[in-house]
Amino acid sequence: MKKNILLTLLSLVCMFAFVECKVPNTGKPGSSGKTLELMVVASNNVFSSSTKAVIDTIFSVPQDGLNRPEPRFEVVQIAPSSFENNTMFQAHRNILILQTDPNGLNKVYLERNKWSQPQVVVRVVATDRHALDSMLLANSERLLKEFYDMEYVRMKKIFSQTPNVKVNNMIREKYGFSLVFPEEFSHAKTEGNFMWVRKEAKDFGLHVYVSTAPATDAKAFEEAYILDNLDTLMKHHVPGPAEGSYQGTERRDFFYTRKVQLGDIEAVETRGLWRLYGDHMGGPFVCYTLPSPDGSNVITLVGLVYSPSERNKMASRRDLLMQVDGICRSITF
Repeated sequence: MKKNILLTLLSLVCMFAFVECKVPNTGKPGSSGKTLELMVVASNNVFSSSTKAVIDTIFSVPQDGLNRPEPRFEVVQIAPSSFENNTMFQAHRNILILQTDPNGLNKVYLERNKWSQPQVVVRVVATDRHALDSMLLANSERLLKEFYDMEYVRMKKIFSQTPNVKVNNMIREKYGFSLVFPEEFSHAKTEGNFMWVRKEAKDFGLHVYVSTAPATDAKAFEEAYILDNLDTLMKHHVPGPAEGSYQGTERRDFFYTRKVQLGDIEAVETRGLWRLYGDHMGGPFVCYTLPSPDGSNVITLVGLVYSPSERNKMASRRDLLMQVDGICRSITF
C-alpha cells in the first residue's frame, strides 16, 4: 500500500519534470530512421521486464483505427556503449534515452536537433527503475506527442522536397490555405466545395478529401456530426466501381476521437474504418475537423488508405496512413 502511494505521488511530481533544452540546429546532418521507428537507448539492466513492459504499454500497443493490428511505433533497443560516439545511431530521428542514477534527480530532458535534424531526443533520468517506470507512465502522453510530431515534421520535409506544385496551388487558390502534396499525388475531382486528390500505386491507393462548409451548427465538432458529415460527403462525391456502390464510414467498428492542435488552431481528430457499401472494399481513415481562422467555415480534411491484404500482405497500413495523415497535418493558413 505504501509503495503504491509513493509511486502515485512520484507520478504527480514527474508530470512537471519535463525540461526542454535548446540545441542549435545549424550544420546538422539529416536524420535517419524508418517511419514510426523509436530508438530506445538503455542498458539491459535498465531495460528489464518491468521497464520494457511500460515501454510496450506506451509505444507498442496497436494503433487506433486500423483494420489489422500494428504497433504505434517499432521499438529498437540499443545499449549505451553501442550508441555513444556512433554517428549512425545518433542520427536517428526519434531517440529515448533511459538512465538510472541513485544520486541524481528525477527529470525528463528534451532536446531537439541534438545530433541531426529534424530530431527529438528525450532523456529520462531516475533514481531507480521504479521511479523510471513511474516517470514514463506519468509523461506518456507528452512522449507520444513529441515523437508523433517529429514524424509529421519529417513527412512535411520529405513532401516539400518534391511537391506537386499544380495541386498545391489548386488547394491554396480554392480554399485559402495550403497543404503539401508530393508529386506522386494527382487531382482526381473537384465538385463544389469538395476536392479529391489521390495516389494510385500497384498494390495500394492513398486518398485525401478536402471540404469546407459554413459554420452554422454548434455540433459540427462532435463525433456523431463528423461521422454523419463524412458519410454524406463520401456518398455524394465518391462512387464505387460497382453500380450503386458508394463510400462511407464503417459503423460496425470503433471510432477514436480526440482534440489536437494544428498550428494555432484546435481541431478534432477522428480515426476509424471506411467501407464501400454495395461492394467489398475498405480500410483505415483519419479525419481532421477544424474551424477556419476567422471562424466562418468548418474545414474537413480526410486521409484514407486502400491496401487489400491479399494483394499487399507486406505493406504497413499504419505507415501508409501516416502519409495521408502527414498531408492533412501540413495545413497552414
